[in-house]
Amino acid sequence: MESQKTPPVFWTKKETSSHLRSSTKTVGRLITNGRIRAFKIGRKVLVYAETVTEENINSIKPKFL
Repeated sequence: MESQKTPPVFWTKKETSSHLRSSTKTVGRLITNGRIRAFKIGRKVLVYAETVTEENINSIKPKFL
């Protein structure tokens, strides 16, 4: 039987900041520093929810799945 992959979940910067209980500016810095993965579609920035972990944010070298 094949294992079904779940589609990736994306959050906006505002949703990510709400999840982390921080500001959108802090989320922007985390993206710039490579702590969490994100991409732009037009003016909107979408963050890969799976990369928003305490381990990635606090570690020297983040581990992305």
